[in-house]
Amino acid sequence: MHIIAISTSCDALELRWSDNTTAQYPFIWLRDIDPLGFHPQTKERIFDLTSVELDIQPQQVRLTALGVELQWPAETQSSVFSQQLLLDYRQDCALPDPAQIDYQSWQGDFSPPRYPADQMQQPSAMATLLQNLKRYGLVIVTGLEGDSGGENFADLIGFKRETNFGVMFEVISKAEPNNLAYTSIALPLHTDLPNQELPPGYQFLHCITNEAQGGESMLADGFAITEEMREQAAPYFNLLSSQSMPFRFHDNSVDIRFRHKIIGLDEEHQINSFIFNAHIAAGPDFIAANGREYYRAYRDLMNRVRQPKYCLNLKLQAGEMMIFDNRRVLHGRKAFDPTSGKRHLRGYYVDRSEVDSRMRIIARDNELN
Repeated sequence: MHIIAISTSCDALELRWSDNTTAQYPFIWLRDIDPLGFHPQTKERIFDLTSVELDIQPQQVRLTALGVELQWPAETQSSVFSQQLLLDYRQDCALPDPAQIDYQSWQGDFSPPRYPADQMQQPSAMATLLQNLKRYGLVIVTGLEGDSGGENFADLIGFKRETNFGVMFEVISKAEPNNLAYTSIALPLHTDLPNQELPPGYQFLHCITNEAQGGESMLADGFAITEEMREQAAPYFNLLSSQSMPFRFHDNSVDIRFRHKIIGLDEEHQINSFIFNAHIAAGPDFIAANGREYYRAYRDLMNRVRQPKYCLNLKLQAGEMMIFDNRRVLHGRKAFDPTSGKRHLRGYYVDRSEVDSRMRIIARDNELN
């Protein structure tokens, strides 16, 4: 792809590309992203936007072998924008993002993609796993034998997230639990740590042993549930996506509270997060004018979450690890009998930004090769 024509308006550069498409680049935007305005090693901007006028115009524009050259007023050095840089930004002055994957919702008959751990050292295999993790919110890794196999897997992706439960947490039945996960009773579908300012992005749960009777994992796609609510009960959807719910976790050491909208929307009103945890919800603020109506919406959502058609049931085997989007996929488990055998899962969190970063680095290295 190359530039075949160049023109200017009072405030923008216009380029026509060899596929006969056009793209516009405002002059103030070009001045702001001038490669000369960034530190050569750190890649951080050193240019001061307030040093130029918003209506800045170049004195001269020309196409050269190096790209498009702009000579700015009162500056001795011209700015050169390579054709590749301009091509990368031609869609509304935004970079394409390899981590931008459209989600695909699912119900209880979904079969999560499975990946052998010994193939994940290959960047292309890891890229496929992460793409499907973004697409479906749930994948399973196999062949992670031993106690530390699942823990080490995160090193292929990024940094683990530390919370008040530590970096690693052991999902076992404890004598004095501070969380329902550390009991043997049934654990209703939920997302983790909505009481945190930023709930963790992805949860990794590695099965070390699972010999007890019962204890099957339950999973459901929160996006599928809220998609249906939007279609069938739009007023309820609008309430849960506009008014926040308070959440609280507290024990002898901490008292952590935060408010979140149960249904999160992006700038285009597409669903991008689902935060639901009935057992640490502090309860909606009933003094609000629409408190009773919010309760109706919340109860409607709770009933939807419990519909069997959404629930995927599976029993992890030793050496398997499920990875799921904690701000999309609800998880829980059926009750188990701790006297019938040992059940031990080891878990940790990795934030969404770590997954996205690994996807971008793999894509960049693939282009360089």
